Amino acid sequence: MKYLLLIGLMFFVSLNAKDIALVKDVSGNVNAQDEHGIVVVKKGSWLSEKMVVSTQEKSSLTLIFKDNSVVSLGSNSILVLEKYLFNPAKKEYDFKLNLEAGTASFESGKIGELSPDSFSFQTPEATVGIRGTKFIVKVQ
Repeated sequence: MKYLLLIGLMFFVSLNAKDIALVKDVSGNVNAQDEHGIVVVKKGSWLSEKMVVSTQEKSSLTLIFKDNSVVSLGSNSILVLEKYLFNPAKKEYDFKLNLEAGTASFESGKIGELSPDSFSFQTPEATVGIRGTKFIVKVQ
């Protein structure tokens, strides 16, 4: 039964190829905006490339990307999911995040192992290249 659920989940994920990150945990008020408008983010939601995710006061969010990278946001944070491509069968990788405000922690997944040069984490002050590691960053 577990295998059928896993296969069904993988099929669902492949149908929604633009979905790049699953909301593992959310606390407080968290919104995501794309070309269609603003949505309230809830546990179990999928977020897409180009979405702008924002946490309010006393709010937090944890995302798991398809390559098992993990991003957690603290209160009053704004994160842009600029670009995400994870296609190991064709060796195609691209992962760009932009933290415009607030705090974030990041733990690299498969993209960091398979193609570390494909990852970029931008802030207003700097761009961070990650080589398969963890970090925490705060933007004032």
